[in-house]
Amino acid sequence: MIKRVSFSGLDRQFIALKSIETNPIRADFSKIIVNKPWGYEYLLTSTPLVEVWHLSLDYLKSTSVHCHPNKKTALIVLDGKAQFSSLNESIELSPLDAVVMDSGVFHSTQSLSKKGLKLLEIETPPMKHDLIRMKDNYGRAGKGYEGIKEMQLAKNNTYINFDDKTHARKKFCGKEVCFSFVEDKKDFSKKTFLKKSELSVILSGFIRSNNKLLYKLGDVVSTKELRRPEIKFKNVSLLSISKQ
Repeated sequence: MIKRVSFSGLDRQFIALKSIETNPIRADFSKIIVNKPWGYEYLLTSTPLVEVWHLSLDYLKSTSVHCHPNKKTALIVLDGKAQFSSLNESIELSPLDAVVMDSGVFHSTQSLSKKGLKLLEIETPPMKHDLIRMKDNYGRAGKGYEGIKEMQLAKNNTYINFDDKTHARKKFCGKEVCFSFVEDKKDFSKKTFLKKSELSVILSGFIRSNNKLLYKLGDVVSTKELRRPEIKFKNVSLLSISKQ
């Protein structure tokens, strides 16, 4: 399931009541783990316009009810079950379910699994300071992103990332994750990993159908959808996910 959540009147109403932190965060997140009261997160891979973060939430812990006024956000469940809530609805997510949100959508995510919850978070464009916390179980409502005290250098054996921006394939949280650069539809059909992939995230380029823009940066799409003959693309970077 890929759920799309649009910016709503309720989101607009609450954004108008909150101040927005505008100072950019000057930190190199490529080798940092950010500790959170619900677990931790770190940067998995990035392009100039898209960042992919790995989030790990402990059992029954929840992110704040927050929004990103200026960036699109997507969440993909890798392992465990999640309760995703916006201001208008709440749904349960299972592995390989995804949510794609417009900028400004208030949301929270809770871990429902005793072994914890593993997520991918895709942010377009990269702006960690672009954050409004409305409610928080840990006293962070109205506060900005975590500071230096919550950040630590990551040891090489405690996390994985995708340094090779042309092709990399790794086992991660019970799934196989592959970063690949696809020149065109013919090249797409040659890549054996993509034949069993279930979800793909667009990290660069865009995808058209019948001369209409269909998918763009930060979108999550069923990889099966990309096999349709009318789908056209050229020079696209994909982060694709499949079951092991």
